[in-house]
Amino acid sequence: MMSNRDQPDRSNPEDQLAEFEKRLSAKIESRNAEDRKYDRPKQGWAIGMRYGTEFMVGVLVGAAVGFLIDSLFDTSPFGLLIGTLLGFGAGTVNVVRAAKELSERAKRDQ
Repeated sequence: MMSNRDQPDRSNPEDQLAEFEKRLSAKIESRNAEDRKYDRPKQGWAIGMRYGTEFMVGVLVGAAVGFLIDSLFDTSPFGLLIGTLLGFGAGTVNVVRAAKELSERAKRDQ
């Protein structure tokens, strides 16, 4: 059997507030857990799009710079080839940097 000391004093406003805060925190955590459960596919899609965009922009900028060098110095197709390869490298570096950033953010959030 429980004694009166185990139950909060409902006439005390501080006890009522503490009990309300406890129930509210439990409800918020429950709702956040539900949100995290349903947001994972969207989040994965967004991460994949970011990686693809980072890579594609690197390659396109490299190719554009290579094409510009070709047109300025009449070195076709070597500027375009070298620019595209450098863009491929830059895109890869961008994807690795984005992956590290997201990984560090996920570790912080845990």
